[in-house]
Amino acid sequence: MTIPIILSTGSLFNFDVDTAMCLAKETGFDGIELMVDWRRETYTPGHLQQCMARYDLPILAVHSPFRKSFLADWPSDPIDSIKASVRLAETLGAQTVIVHPPGRWLRMQGLITMPDRSHKISLPLPVVGEGQLGHWLRHDLATFQSKTAVKIAVENMPCRWFGPIQMEPHHYYDPDMLSRFQYLTFDTTHVGTRRTDLLAFFQKVEPQVAHIHLSNFNGKEHQLPKHGFLSLTDLLKRLKKQAFPGLISLELNPTSLQADDESKLKENLRDSLSFCLQALQ
Repeated sequence: MTIPIILSTGSLFNFDVDTAMCLAKETGFDGIELMVDWRRETYTPGHLQQCMARYDLPILAVHSPFRKSFLADWPSDPIDSIKASVRLAETLGAQTVIVHPPGRWLRMQGLITMPDRSHKISLPLPVVGEGQLGHWLRHDLATFQSKTAVKIAVENMPCRWFGPIQMEPHHYYDPDMLSRFQYLTFDTTHVGTRRTDLLAFFQKVEPQVAHIHLSNFNGKEHQLPKHGFLSLTDLLKRLKKQAFPGLISLELNPTSLQADDESKLKENLRDSLSFCLQALQ
């Protein structure tokens, strides 16, 4: 059994979808995880189907937008946004939709301007309760899931540190909470932010994991597989041994990929794919 290895367009969010798919095809990936964002091209079925046909490359997963859309033709309500993502996935033939759990913070941002420089400030404000999205995920998602073959996979999210204090920006941040859901997306770099053992965390949620976001962590998130301290090879070997039935999606950072240099970008994409293939052999 071969586990498909796909490339998230979120790895190249500074590129258009057509270019990202062209690069994924040229460097040998099995398909694409589509990150839906503010651009109409990321959720227009006709355009996406043309891209799939042009490069003979399937869109196998859809990442539901995690920031509110202000476009009239995409729902701003987070529950309706998830449902729209599932409809898009069904149209494209994708097998998984990735969703974020509700946040526990509201982020207030501002800009302080001085004569010689400007500083962006970001102030997190705590939110009480999980809101309508959290209630829907815990109480209504299972019913909605039963009506579609697309797996709706809730993602584990990163933590933040304030000195020695661990802070949680999202609800459902530990394995016991995550295990309530039928399907999960396991993000390796997000586990890395927790300063905990990757495989130990994975084994606690393994029965629910339907999708993998693979990248390393070295103090910064979404690094190349070889650039960090996470035991990604051991995880990949376990996935192979257990005949993992889902997808492995490389979700990297454009900076780590050196996306501003075409030759280095392609080299990093090929090397990242090769790292996975070698571990899975």
